[in-house]
Amino acid sequence: MQLNVGENIKKYRKEMNLTQEELADAFGLTVGAVSKWESGSTVPDIYTLADLADFFNVSMDVLLGYSISSKAVDDIVEKQNALVKEGRYDEAISEAEKALIRYPANFKIINRAAQTYYVASALGENEEQRKRTIELFETALKYLSQNTDPDESEFSIRMKIAELKSEESPEEALEEFRRINYMGVADINIAMVQMNTGKREEALDRYTRVLVSVLIRCIQLCGNLSIGLAQSGRKKDIREACELTDWGISLFSSTGNGKTSYLTKMQAVLWAIRGMCKAGLKEPEEMRRSMEEAYRIAREYDRDPSNSLQDRIRFWHGLEDYKPTMYDQLGPSAVEGIDALFREDERPLPKEVLAGVEQAKEYWEALKNLREDA
Repeated sequence: MQLNVGENIKKYRKEMNLTQEELADAFGLTVGAVSKWESGSTVPDIYTLADLADFFNVSMDVLLGYSISSKAVDDIVEKQNALVKEGRYDEAISEAEKALIRYPANFKIINRAAQTYYVASALGENEEQRKRTIELFETALKYLSQNTDPDESEFSIRMKIAELKSEESPEEALEEFRRINYMGVADINIAMVQMNTGKREEALDRYTRVLVSVLIRCIQLCGNLSIGLAQSGRKKDIREACELTDWGISLFSSTGNGKTSYLTKMQAVLWAIRGMCKAGLKEPEEMRRSMEEAYRIAREYDRDPSNSLQDRIRFWHGLEDYKPTMYDQLGPSAVEGIDALFREDERPLPKEVLAGVEQAKEYWEALKNLREDA
């Protein structure tokens, strides 16, 4: 283990856009003193180090910059992982505490220790372990700048802290969840805490927001993934695309409550995509059935168009002020939306796919013409 005080003073000075002269003036020192620190010729005394850490808004450990063998750290982390997987939690915790004594300022060590306690406390419902877990995760946040794991972030750590606080400190947990609730990602956690603390109406409203979010994501998934699969031209992928549209159609149908809504429009679009896929699989009867269903549902939507979901889906328990309305680039009507869908497929595609799209498009146009003639 070695210290990198000089390098860190230089690093944090530059991050604050300060010159050596400006840092020296801030501490009433000469430029030469700062220069010697940064070159490693001298080291500030303990009191000056504390003042520097406060000035740079970092901990003393971070300013000292412990440099340790990455292999040693990885070995320690791997040993804890193995012990946890084997269910040997007491041993894992013991290893974690020993590692923390040796490397008190290393993010990977602190975070692994927190994860170890996190698993152990969840299984054993040990209050002291839960408190220690929160303490370690909060400490890990101070050293987050050292993190190199793309799957770990301030959000993921704060999410765990909030979950741990949910039972004993629900108000603190709610504050934590709300702080990190980007695009509603913590809505279901917030709803659970609200329900457990007697705020039933607020919880049901929040669960409704989760339901709407799930439906939106499913709409994006079914449409985009099915088209992406079918574009390969491989029969296996086209069949999977058909299965995906079937799932989406079933989901949206079972979530509707008999009123037209944005889900109605999306059902029509999915039937049209299904028709294209069935044409690509050389199943003309299924292609025609799919396009006819797409047209029927599109006309149903266009007779009473609504992009609102409020009180237009099952399981709706939103409060009066929650009025989600959906929009897309397919056009205001469902028929226009399917027209736009065919236009979107004017791109380089395998011959088999192009042939299927063209057949479905021709039948779609014939259905519209029949309606106009009638």
